Amino acid sequence: MLSHTVPKKLLEHFAYDDRVTRSKRLWRYEKERSPYGMAAPKSATRWPGHFADPSNSTKELEIERRLKQEFEDPVNAFIDLFRYETFAFTSTHIRLLTGYITMLFHRSRARREASPGQHERLIGSLQSLRGDDERLSRLIAKQTLDLIPQGLRRLVTKEEIIAGIDSTIREHSSPDAPQRRYLETMEHMMGFVDEHMLRGEWRMLRSAPDHPFVIGDAPVVTWERTPEGLMFGMGFARSDVEVFFPVFPTVCLHILPTVSRTRAVHVPSTDDVNRAEAAFATQYCFTNIGSMTLDAVLQPYFGTVRLGREGFNLDHLDHAGKLFELLMQQRPPQGTIVE
Repeated sequence: MLSHTVPKKLLEHFAYDDRVTRSKRLWRYEKERSPYGMAAPKSATRWPGHFADPSNSTKELEIERRLKQEFEDPVNAFIDLFRYETFAFTSTHIRLLTGYITMLFHRSRARREASPGQHERLIGSLQSLRGDDERLSRLIAKQTLDLIPQGLRRLVTKEEIIAGIDSTIREHSSPDAPQRRYLETMEHMMGFVDEHMLRGEWRMLRSAPDHPFVIGDAPVVTWERTPEGLMFGMGFARSDVEVFFPVFPTVCLHILPTVSRTRAVHVPSTDDVNRAEAAFATQYCFTNIGSMTLDAVLQPYFGTVRLGREGFNLDHLDHAGKLFELLMQQRPPQGTIVE
């Protein structure tokens, strides 16, 4: 099955009407290639097996259906109004857009390609925990206390804890584990509400038709403005983070999440937003005109922000410590020692 990472309707906003094919087409921009003017919105960001679950043949269709019904359709009911300067956000608009933008970020190829790195950190954290006697001792005490409400009064052994960790490592060591983890993340994020965005300040940027915004194959981008310049790929809860989402060649959402702010917020240029779109893109950016000037703006930035590496990097966190905290807070199902 071919999965959609950017909705067709959204891409159609950036398309032009081609007189030859009598259909909508996109100008496609790509690293070290000349702009191509015949990309079809229907297939421009459609990829085989993006949401495929090796153990569940119906999962891909289920995720596509939920994305459309729960996130795309409610926003599509009003998104065309963004073209009018008289449009004003309501709390309902912001609530629906928060979920829509969250899913746009996570459904991208860029986010999916970050899953193997997350998977490696999980395995590393489990291996680190396995050799940490102090944390193992605390887990033993915690798991022993968890048995009491079940009517079991015995001491959980170190061997049982390690066996549970080893079982989890084996479970997550299969070749399809990163893909399964990505799908679990997708389903989890469908129920997640980003309170920082929901309660943030929502603005609109506008650009001239001959100087359009582009939309990348990872449309939701972030930056922090520093004295040295723009730092792309900051987390949504990071101090001074700004979030951008182009919705038309002439309109881009500019969201200021409710985080601590130490610097004044400036109105960004269209070129700055387009550079960020290119930086986050896995492969393509799209818009409704062909322009060598625009191509020159995009080319140096294509693919320079890979999620989990240059952007949204989590290497500074104590992943083993966070895993340990989760295990200490978790109450295992009856009859088990450790998940």
